[in-house]
Amino acid sequence: MTEDDDKRERQQQFISAALKVLVVAVAIGAAIGLGTYVVVNALGLDDTDDTSQNLVPTDPITPLPTTALPVPTDLPDDPTPSGLVTGSPSGASTGELFLAASPQFVKPMERINLTGQWPGHDAVGLMVQRREDGEWVDFGVQTHLSVGTFETYVQTGREGDNVFRVFDPNSNTASNEVTVTIE
Repeated sequence: MTEDDDKRERQQQFISAALKVLVVAVAIGAAIGLGTYVVVNALGLDDTDDTSQNLVPTDPITPLPTTALPVPTDLPDDPTPSGLVTGSPSGASTGELFLAASPQFVKPMERINLTGQWPGHDAVGLMVQRREDGEWVDFGVQTHLSVGTFETYVQTGREGDNVFRVFDPNSNTASNEVTVTIE
């Protein structure tokens, strides 16, 4: 056997091996494609719904809130029976840390908006606390004063009256208490 014959035989072996790899790759690709086609059709994922064509994006009927409710600036001396605001509004006018909650009656895990003010303070972190067995316990929610006002919200599943306050641990200052009833 000559050297040229040896080269030709190696070339043929290489071409044969390359063709086998190519055939196997094409077979695998075809199997994957066929399997995908079968699964998509079996699950009905290829169904085209004429009503989904040319949809125009619309806003939700009732937009979801993005922030807590603003703190009312003209709180009445006697809150309305609807109970939208709880707590004493006198603290807001005297420069004390004031907290309001709304609504006053909610179902378990519904949003409770906590808003308030602390005139003359800014960039202060406040912790939301709840009274449990006669002691104030951190609720796990914090808010920050910005130019004397703050807003946040909480959710709880504990039914009955829940008493909340906000607390500044640096100055050891607490707000008034607000009561929200979980029905």
